[in-house]
Amino acid sequence: MKLRFAPSPTGFLHVGGARTAIFNLLHARRYGGTYLLRIEDTDVERSRQHHAEQIVSSLTWLGVEWDEGPIYQSDRLERYRERAAELVAQDKAYRCYCTIEELEADRAAAEKAGKQWHYSGRCRIAAEIGDEREGPHVIRFKVTPGPIHFRDLIRGDVHFEGELLDDFVLLRSDDNPTYHLSVVVDDIDMEVTHVARGDDHLSNTPKHILLFRAFGADVPTFAHLPLILGSDKKRLSKRTGATSVEEYRDLGIVPEALVNFLTLLGWSPGGDRELFTADEASEMFDLSDVNKAPAVFDPEKLLWMNGQYLMRMPADEIYPHLVPFLGDAPPSLDELRGAIELNKSRGRTLRDIADLLQSYTIADEELEYDAEASKKHLKGDDLAERMRELHAALAAAEPFDVNTTEEALRQLAESHGVGAGKLIHPLRLALTGRGSSPPIFDVAVVLGKEKSLRRLQRLIDSLDAIAR
Repeated sequence: MKLRFAPSPTGFLHVGGARTAIFNLLHARRYGGTYLLRIEDTDVERSRQHHAEQIVSSLTWLGVEWDEGPIYQSDRLERYRERAAELVAQDKAYRCYCTIEELEADRAAAEKAGKQWHYSGRCRIAAEIGDEREGPHVIRFKVTPGPIHFRDLIRGDVHFEGELLDDFVLLRSDDNPTYHLSVVVDDIDMEVTHVARGDDHLSNTPKHILLFRAFGADVPTFAHLPLILGSDKKRLSKRTGATSVEEYRDLGIVPEALVNFLTLLGWSPGGDRELFTADEASEMFDLSDVNKAPAVFDPEKLLWMNGQYLMRMPADEIYPHLVPFLGDAPPSLDELRGAIELNKSRGRTLRDIADLLQSYTIADEELEYDAEASKKHLKGDDLAERMRELHAALAAAEPFDVNTTEEALRQLAESHGVGAGKLIHPLRLALTGRGSSPPIFDVAVVLGKEKSLRRLQRLIDSLDAIAR
């Protein structure tokens, strides 16, 4: 068994393309097959090398590993021309000299008559009677009338009528192949057994089946994946959410979560299970289990899923993904490990986590106190004195761990006959500048004794300044 993912480098890797890549990989892994990456870059007007590099980069980031490739179609142009010439020599294709102007005139006449336009076949007739013209030409395939049947792993039995197909172009006038020729030649040469691609290619499949037969090759097994829709039940677009893998990486989604999420768009492992690794999915996945109906892309569910992954990942796994969000001179893993562990369950994206970590990495003098929390908790004529006593109590705490710091604060609160919250909330503001945080004694330990005392002293100084 051999499957392939064959993107065209005309833009970033779309999430629909990413799902296709993942589904092909999972099916190949399930059955011990081979996975090929092929870059279909024969469209010289739209294909760009930097887009090809970005697609490869996005697939690598997702963890999609291929066994062969990447193979670039632009390196195989002579092979496509050679195979097109074979079909002409075997009278299965012919040279078409019709100009663009002639074809447009035929199209306009058909529209005026209220008919659907089809190629007239004038050059096919001329070739058959040996009356060919000279000059620029394309090569067209001779479509044979008759039914075209195939069994699709997802859609079941599919039926087309050959009479409805035009003699389609194989080689353009610039000697470059069309998609139809290059994809079939490659699938034959590369011994692809299963072709899983988007539903939008369904109308191309009868043409490809005719080409496989014309070349005397086995027709691969097809699986046409349903569309991905936005929340408005229309084709996923910029209006309903990000559409490329790179956009989700930049939003702070971890690759494991995105792969898990995309795998669930049209497929389910059964039951209510929603979280699984790619390796676990590859033990269960089969293209024939993919739903026919379009899948709906729910950004909120992706954010929830990403939060679940962050919560379960150790700091060592989160940190490499977090680095791009930490500024130009990111702190080391050793400096951030404790803070990551404390805050990884408090955000849904890496951006959220990076924002939360600012309280731990920012210089003391740059820490700003949340205005609403300050108004609520920094009040009382004796607050500065209580904070001074808390500073002394924490300075005396040995060892400086969660238990001793909490005990020191609670004993101080009890001695003043006040609730512990009267000290905890101002301490939280002093250490983080925020009105909410992980348990404040855990925060103090992660910050360390020296920094915690320094920040508490800064709050005391500010309260003294206000009092003056």
